[in-house]
Amino acid sequence: MLALAAADYWARTRGPALAEPISALPFVSIIVPAFNEATMIRSVLESLLAIDYPRFEVIVVDDGSTDETFLRALPFRRRGPDIECRVLAKPNGGKFDALNHGIAQARGEIVVCIDGDSILQRDALKHCLAHFADPRVGAVAGNVRVANRGTPWSAMQAVEYIAGYGLNKRAQSAARVVSIVPGPLGAFRKSALSQVNGYDGDTFAEDFDLTVKLLAAGWHIVYEPRAVVLTEAPEGTVELFRQRYRWTRGSLQALLKRRHGLLTPRKAPLRFIALWYLMAEYLLWPMLHVAAQLLFAAGALILGVHELMVCWWLQLIVLECAVVAFCVAVEDEEAWLIALAPVFRVFYMVVLDVVRLLAACDEFTRVGMSWDKLARLGRLKAMNG
Repeated sequence: MLALAAADYWARTRGPALAEPISALPFVSIIVPAFNEATMIRSVLESLLAIDYPRFEVIVVDDGSTDETFLRALPFRRRGPDIECRVLAKPNGGKFDALNHGIAQARGEIVVCIDGDSILQRDALKHCLAHFADPRVGAVAGNVRVANRGTPWSAMQAVEYIAGYGLNKRAQSAARVVSIVPGPLGAFRKSALSQVNGYDGDTFAEDFDLTVKLLAAGWHIVYEPRAVVLTEAPEGTVELFRQRYRWTRGSLQALLKRRHGLLTPRKAPLRFIALWYLMAEYLLWPMLHVAAQLLFAAGALILGVHELMVCWWLQLIVLECAVVAFCVAVEDEEAWLIALAPVFRVFYMVVLDVVRLLAACDEFTRVGMSWDKLARLGRLKAMNG
């Protein structure tokens, strides 16, 4: 994986440039679904209207908010020949419905979907759009970074997004089969969205579900690490566990919807490989990871070979430090994050894999669940202001 990620990094440094002149640039529609985002919506729209790109529209879809989201977004309405901002209101139907509503109103040939608490860097759009010069590319995943790093849990998530998600996406992008286009920043060819009928509402992970649909339809999906978007991560234990519980169940729901693809390698080889990889990532790997840790620790204690257990942990820590150091260097991130690598490997990843296993058990036994929206803390607003 490191070799693939390194190859992808090398390709990025020599990667595609955006087409010129301005008249040749595609018109872009940016969709912002918003439900009770009054804390963040102003900062989000300020960042979008400051993007370094000449031709785009912003479509805010207020999904039946019960706070002042709609009122705080209204002052940003504007209409011009090249830049426009529209604010739409609709009854609450869920994030997927708000996204589909915005896509239906979009005039651009490229549609960019972001979350209602995401702050885009000024050049993010340009970097994403360069990939659409290849007609086989249906979507581009942005580089999500955690902005609030002041608590132990949020700092660990900063490492996870860099050394976990970022590294995986670089490796997957080399094969053009990125497994998820994230909610904070995803760029899509509108014709690809139309082909798969947009977002579905029958899972708790609509972003993952759409990505799987695009891969199954034969579209290439790539990752653009230079397209940076800042997001606010959960800072509390309960909030983090609930988020990962929902992600896991939603991802398994999306995979199980297409379980026939797991059994038909000849019909669609790329889809077959991608689906099995995703099943391993969300189900098999957490199971093996937790089981291996428990069996090794129990065996070492029962047999009295504590030195062996210590050596095992030290090897994991050294390897994790090397991986995190590589990712920090490649991403030009803060060096102090490397110091978190030991705890990240020995504790954080094991705990989250336990949460994933519990979520998988509940999904397969059909335990009921509901959508839990994270409360916005306003950290990004403070940083952006």
